[in-house]
Amino acid sequence: MSTMEFVLFLLCCGAATYLTRMPALVLSEKLRIPDGARRFMRFIGPAVITALIAPSVFLPDGSLNLNPLDNIYLLAAAATALTAFLTKKSLPAILAGVGAAFLLSLL
Repeated sequence: MSTMEFVLFLLCCGAATYLTRMPALVLSEKLRIPDGARRFMRFIGPAVITALIAPSVFLPDGSLNLNPLDNIYLLAAAATALTAFLTKKSLPAILAGVGAAFLLSLL
């Protein structure tokens, strides 16, 4: 794939993403979303992130591994969760998790 084809591919992906999300943003200003739906939607992001990360944390080699001495991802996830709980901020939690994973990988 040439550079020009790659740039065109990226532009098409960006346009597709924009065009599929824009109608929802435009309509959301005109529609009243019920409070129950709003409460439900608040949990979509954390649920998706958990679904993406949990297999890597609990099944690092394809089988369940809950041994903290053998599973550095479990310890890094614990550091991330603890930092997120204490600070209530995403960036420090992410930095703590990445830092813990890096330091544990050196052992």
